[in-house]
Amino acid sequence: MVPALVQEPTHVNAVLASSHYILEGIHDAGLPWWATIFCAAFLLRTIITTPVAIYQQRAVGRMMALTPVLQAWLETLKTSVGVDHKLKGRDYATFNSEIKDAYRAKVKELYSANRCNPRVSFLLPWVQIPLFITMSLTIRGMAGYPLPFLSDSSLPAEPGFADGGTLWFTDLAASDPTWIMPIAIGATNLLNIELNGMMMSKTPTRNQVIMRNVFRALAITMVPIAHEAPMAICLYWLSSGSYSVLQNIAFRVPTVRQWLKLPALPKKSVE
Repeated sequence: MVPALVQEPTHVNAVLASSHYILEGIHDAGLPWWATIFCAAFLLRTIITTPVAIYQQRAVGRMMALTPVLQAWLETLKTSVGVDHKLKGRDYATFNSEIKDAYRAKVKELYSANRCNPRVSFLLPWVQIPLFITMSLTIRGMAGYPLPFLSDSSLPAEPGFADGGTLWFTDLAASDPTWIMPIAIGATNLLNIELNGMMMSKTPTRNQVIMRNVFRALAITMVPIAHEAPMAICLYWLSSGSYSVLQNIAFRVPTVRQWLKLPALPKKSVE
């Protein structure tokens, strides 16, 4: 069966068709649709995002290991440059500018020598978000709610979706009237935010506090959004969020970090 999402030869439809084939392949192995979505979420996260998360953890660990070296070097630099500026009678602005330029150069030198790239800290979202959007759009189309600019919006749901669920969500093309799944999605997202915050090595900055509160608000906003979405999409969102929770917890276990060759977690500073 050729997925409806490939009716037009666009790059977007090609990506959605690929994820459609993955879901159909898992389903054809004998799994019901609810188990297919659950397994697809865990399989794709394991193959695509987890290796990136491990690589990111290792890279960030190398940068954190260089922090004490850079701080000690900076203090030495301030002393030597301060003495020089005092003898020559230069102003504070010149002193501050010279310190910043020298520090940036040293950071670049050490990061280059130790294979550190600050951009790697933002690598995981650039992989995880496209996967999340792709699977959400694919499952939305399979539930009978494709976006008009991607495919025929009058297409019916995937055969078997109407009774492919389990427990209270037997119809995967319908929304959840009980609010159980939407609330679980919101709670899972909030838990992930708190787990990520627990991995910070020191008291968060003002910007970090603001961003964490923004993400908390988005997690709560997802509850009414999920209530209007088909159960198939909710199941994928909950599965993906649960995977993130398990991954975050695993990354906090010293034995797991040692096995994955990850740096030791930084100790919390005592106020």
